Amino acid sequence: MVLQISAAIPGSYSVSFTEEVAYQAKYDHPLRTTSRSRFRLAERILTGPVLLGRLMNQASGFIYVGATGFLLADADDREFEFAFLAKKGRPIVCYWCGSDIRSTKKMHELEAATGMPNISTYIGERSALLESAEWDDLKRRIATVSSRHASAMFSNTVDHLSYLTMGTEPFLYFLADEPLKNPGKFANLSPIRVVHATTAPVIKGTPLVRAAVAQLKAEGYEFEYRELIGVTNAEVKEALANAHIALNQFYGFSPAVFGVEALAAGCAVMMSADENVESDLPAGSNECWVVTKHHEVYSNLKRLLDDPSQLEKIALNGRAWAEKYAMRAGAGAIMMSTLNAVLDGTYTAPEVRQ
Repeated sequence: MVLQISAAIPGSYSVSFTEEVAYQAKYDHPLRTTSRSRFRLAERILTGPVLLGRLMNQASGFIYVGATGFLLADADDREFEFAFLAKKGRPIVCYWCGSDIRSTKKMHELEAATGMPNISTYIGERSALLESAEWDDLKRRIATVSSRHASAMFSNTVDHLSYLTMGTEPFLYFLADEPLKNPGKFANLSPIRVVHATTAPVIKGTPLVRAAVAQLKAEGYEFEYRELIGVTNAEVKEALANAHIALNQFYGFSPAVFGVEALAAGCAVMMSADENVESDLPAGSNECWVVTKHHEVYSNLKRLLDDPSQLEKIALNGRAWAEKYAMRAGAGAIMMSTLNAVLDGTYTAPEVRQ
């Protein structure tokens, strides 16, 4: 997201203090030592404050993607850093991507209230820490500090359910404005190609996908299924370019990165993202993919395989949605209007929605 956002904002400067595995990431300022180097922590400690001071004198404002900052000061959850920038008259925009702000406790409460599993239902399978009271307290503190100092925020109200006390702008993606690599792929549906990719199989519903695929294969359906885990983003995009159907996540209420990449690649996408649940999704979003609850993976995939003539129409709707809300030209213009309003002092945050 740092790379995507910076590419959408003219004159921006991108900083990252972590290594990127899936992407061939080239930041304006990366850490130069690898995670295996014993000098990495020293570089991080020394570089952060110097870079913050230099950029504070050059930048008109700061966008923080996630919950970390320039200073290794976890004890105050960026209170000192944000207060310092505010004192110097540099507005702060926070961009929340998920677990950096999401409260596991609140997501469990949502599941209890609605009866629907969500992205946090099986989060403990990934890390016991994410289920702990300490984790929830940390998310509360981060939300409190950010709500106090930020001029604007971007997030998903429901999918990133949090302790934020400031209203947020809808989460946007900023994929490159590239034409479809394989616009004629629906002319050849023999075989129908199905792709699923994930970075967290249990949380994203990969077992549901495997079960559905196995059942359909057992029933005699012929299609090509490809599962991608632990591969580069370039491999994922290449697979999507030739895929007819993309199976995204089935517990989340927003598209997430793989979902929007699949939409942009012109695939008919199945996913649990639902404008009736995630209030930040634009009206009409549900017409642009096949809304699929966790218990509908088999039935919805079967429906698409039974009537492949509908695939191209779904894919074209999805591509149009991506161009407007998830690609640089469309989403960049939306974001720039917010940033410009922040800089000229006319921005008013929306009401908090729960």
